[in-house]
Amino acid sequence: MDAWIQDDLKDLKARALDKTGLDPSELVAECVMVYGPRFWNIGGAEVGIKKGGDGIVRFMPLGVTVINFTAHQLMAYQCALDLTTGNCLSEGTDEYFYRDVVSVSTQSKSKTYEEAEIGKELSHGLLKDLMTAGKLQFNAAQMFILTTSGGTSIEVVLRDPKLIERAGGGSIPTDMADKAVQTVRKMLREKKTISATA
Repeated sequence: MDAWIQDDLKDLKARALDKTGLDPSELVAECVMVYGPRFWNIGGAEVGIKKGGDGIVRFMPLGVTVINFTAHQLMAYQCALDLTTGNCLSEGTDEYFYRDVVSVSTQSKSKTYEEAEIGKELSHGLLKDLMTAGKLQFNAAQMFILTTSGGTSIEVVLRDPKLIERAGGGSIPTDMADKAVQTVRKMLREKKTISATA
């Protein structure tokens, strides 16, 4: 399963370029990718949560964010990746000038999703025991967050204790997100230093 996921994620790098209108020659660094569980705005994708024999909790669909770096801005592509079909659902793109990015981090925060974002089938089915008062509530979600001076942000849920408990224990690794934070911070430092000296 992990090999299939990696194949699908590799394909997303090219899709991210296409959807953001970038040519590979415009890139100044290797892209970074962050993903985690996504059960909201998933366009009808099949949902699953399961702990593997290795103790790692796996889930579908995946909420994937690909960040590409150009000379003056970073371009973000996001989607819900349906692992049963390989289809990218609920796609979106954003661009942020380096000077406008004020922070990038992983942090714990509370996150709530309305039943309308999830769908009645899931909220009364597979996700029923994760719902509170008709909402999917994560009280301590570990998240990747990139924030701009204008208050806009990219957010990716990486894991939550409720999801791990729902799968019967285990862990959800976040090393990919930690690497992404380091890479984005390094790029921001370089670009903001160049701007300041120009």
